[in-house]
Amino acid sequence: MSRKAEELYEAIRLIRPIHQLSAQVVTEQLAGHALTMPMRAVLEVLHFGGPQTVPQLGRALWITRQGIQRIVDDAKQLGYVEARTNPGHKRSHLIALTEQGSATYRDVHDAELARIDRMAAPLSTEDLGATLRVLTHVVVELQALAGDDTSHPTNQQT
Repeated sequence: MSRKAEELYEAIRLIRPIHQLSAQVVTEQLAGHALTMPMRAVLEVLHFGGPQTVPQLGRALWITRQGIQRIVDDAKQLGYVEARTNPGHKRSHLIALTEQGSATYRDVHDAELARIDRMAAPLSTEDLGATLRVLTHVVVELQALAGDDTSHPTNQQT
């Protein structure tokens, strides 16, 4: 095994604690909201990607259609999202942010960015750019190994 492979393996090993710790921090920060971490993820996808069908949301978040449907139903009940008529499909509605959902997401995201800004302060733009390139490369390569659908949004990143 090459030294580069060993170093990349070590970088990949760090993803789990990053994921677990960031989930813990986000969950703690959502304590004052009726918003759950999975709902927050749905609001984020809708904020950046606009209205989408439940299957599209599931693909974007790597969640089964049934799992994403439960999250969307809960978010609807809380007034964060709404179903709209889909001109491209009679039965599959578009899920869109409500004004309340959009405002809630912005509040939560602004607080997250303030925390992330403190973490990013000692890092250079070059460091962050390299990190994004490496992680994007790893995701694309793992998708190829898994035989994943190349139309997944992650494959569109540069």
